[in-house]
Amino acid sequence: MTGPSRSEILRQVSIAACIVGLATATVYFLARWKGIPVPQWMPMLIAMMGGYELVQWAQALWLKRAGR
Repeated sequence: MTGPSRSEILRQVSIAACIVGLATATVYFLARWKGIPVPQWMPMLIAMMGGYELVQWAQALWLKRAGR
């Protein structure tokens, strides 16, 4: 029996990161709108998840263009 392929695992991680990033950004902006103080690490976490997604998208585009 074989396990999931590397591309399937990366796709699942990408989907999870996207969902968590959107949820974190929603909580952050709602808290700021309501005037609730937010931790200083929260914007950095949102930027890190966005950067991860941007790299995954660029890598997929690069591999598609290279014909792999």
